[in-house]
Amino acid sequence: MPTKLCYVLNMTLQDRLTKSLPVLLSIYALVACASSSPPSPIKADIAWVARGEFCEPETVLALPDDTLLVSNVCGFASAGDGYLSLLDGRGNVIDWRIVDALDSPLGMTFSAGVIYVIDANRVRSFAWPGFTALDVISLDTEVANDITSSSDGVLYVSDTVAGRVMKVTPNGDSEELASDTQFTGANGVELAPNGDLFVGGERLWRVDLETGKVQVIGPSWLKDIDGIEFEAKGVIQVTPVGGPLVRVRRDGSAEVLGGGGISSANHGYAESLNLVLIPTGYDNTVIAIDLSQCDEEC
Repeated sequence: MPTKLCYVLNMTLQDRLTKSLPVLLSIYALVACASSSPPSPIKADIAWVARGEFCEPETVLALPDDTLLVSNVCGFASAGDGYLSLLDGRGNVIDWRIVDALDSPLGMTFSAGVIYVIDANRVRSFAWPGFTALDVISLDTEVANDITSSSDGVLYVSDTVAGRVMKVTPNGDSEELASDTQFTGANGVELAPNGDLFVGGERLWRVDLETGKVQVIGPSWLKDIDGIEFEAKGVIQVTPVGGPLVRVRRDGSAEVLGGGGISSANHGYAESLNLVLIPTGYDNTVIAIDLSQCDEEC
């Protein structure tokens, strides 16, 4: 999320106050870990840094052909100035404006040949490949931020100011996700491979979509979560707003990868390339971190 918007939202919030995939089970059991301070950062292995015509890049989405889609907010209050850029897996630009004339594109997700983009309290969809505009869904949200999609076409959208998550069905109907928990500062959302929903914000929460049970995940210092991604080896990647990359291991311990100008918005993960993609917001770069030498540790 852009830094300026985070400030506005923080002020607003002050005013308002055994499943499948065994590799993830041990992570899910780690609720409210005792560690109160983060470990010392490890220097990240930077594969490349892309520069050029970015304008407040917010989210990187890895597509099935290993190209990388970047949302550019470009002035949160300026209608029509936002756009999407397309890079190859080495950080070279393919098209700076593969999709143009958006308002404030934030989170993105991909499902069944369709790209979904959050854009000023709407979900815009585009065919892939080709990037042909398909549909627009208006949302009953105060500030829609991030989005994730299930295999059956259900979308989950974070509403940052309201501290909630909206569920949007394939026919466009929406409702608030039933939960006893207020997701304060709701920001990043991502579905785990076993179907549980992870929500980032003031903390990192796991939501069992079958029972509605919510758990806080990770150490107590892990806060203000924007990006959330999953590695096949059972590691959860998270990026705090404006922060480094944090990898939470299956045993609940975590490592922090920083340096090299890393100051993340909503990061992406290209598993086939072993790359974590860091959009740096007002620094107007995308930084690729190479995880090829990492297992549970780097």
